[in-house]
Amino acid sequence: MNIHLHGVSIRTIAVTLGDEEFDLTDLCTIYDPNEVNRIIKSNGISKLRLASEDVCASDLCEMSAKQILKDYDVNLISGIIFVSQTPDFILPATSASLQHRLGLPKDSVVFDINHGCSGYVYGLYLASLLITSGSCESVLVCAGDVLSRHINPLDKSNRTVFGDAGSVTLIEKGDGDIAFSIMTDGSGAEHLIIPAGGARYPKDENSEMVSVRNDGNMRSDEDFFMNGIEVMNFSVREVPKIIDTVLATKGWNKSDVTLYGFHQANAFILDYLRKIIKIPKESIPIAMGEIGNTSVASIPTMLALEGKRLSQENRLEKTVLCGFGVGLSCSAAALDLSNTTILPIQ
Repeated sequence: MNIHLHGVSIRTIAVTLGDEEFDLTDLCTIYDPNEVNRIIKSNGISKLRLASEDVCASDLCEMSAKQILKDYDVNLISGIIFVSQTPDFILPATSASLQHRLGLPKDSVVFDINHGCSGYVYGLYLASLLITSGSCESVLVCAGDVLSRHINPLDKSNRTVFGDAGSVTLIEKGDGDIAFSIMTDGSGAEHLIIPAGGARYPKDENSEMVSVRNDGNMRSDEDFFMNGIEVMNFSVREVPKIIDTVLATKGWNKSDVTLYGFHQANAFILDYLRKIIKIPKESIPIAMGEIGNTSVASIPTMLALEGKRLSQENRLEKTVLCGFGVGLSCSAAALDLSNTTILPIQ
């Protein structure tokens, strides 16, 4: 899917991190210190920000939204899109709860999207469609995850990667334009999955059993699983292609782009993609070092962390955002963020 939408602008981005900090070197008391240090060096992640047990992704998004609404009339917002793999309940939709908690008009359009790594761009795309269709004047894209609570504490592979965060992006009718390109290959869905807990495989006494899996990590079928090699192969194969496609849709050359805002998977994969795509190192910020991979919130989290510097260096005018992973899916957007207010991270 490729489309160029006009008459839409991103006004504000706000991000709230999990309130607890976890230093990965603490794992040296459980695992071989040499192995832990190797993982830290490879991933480029030394600390994680994790949400406490009583905090949901919606809570982090709510805090981010309240930052934005300090300076924006809530009655002007006519839509909420909640993008997450960790909703409050199986039903109702978490977006309905956020509509009430934020005091948005009752005639607002609200719905959830179950998506992760590429989900932030999906949220921007759907919000832009609502605005360009004339359905909404402005939309809140609430993108957040607390994946850490779905990771087995004995699974050192994933425990050393994922942090928690919630973001909100305010999109409104304006004079901007955004080009989108999105693709999915569902044949790889099994490579990023929580197998048990849905209607296909309900939880039972077998699903909760923890054992050593083929990759050498401990987990149950109710825990998050990622086949890193297959996800890497997918990313290397599809990300360069979707970057070329979204640039062609926007009418930009690769050299025109001043910022490539990639999903913050880990440092290794971002550096590898940079070399394949052949773009300057300074064009791809790597900002997960003391936060971790925050899934659907990783792109806005990077923007919130690097926003002041990127603005000072005039790198936001020609931006490409790209998410890749769960699905397996890949999404990209080419847009101007130079007039976007990026609030300090909470």
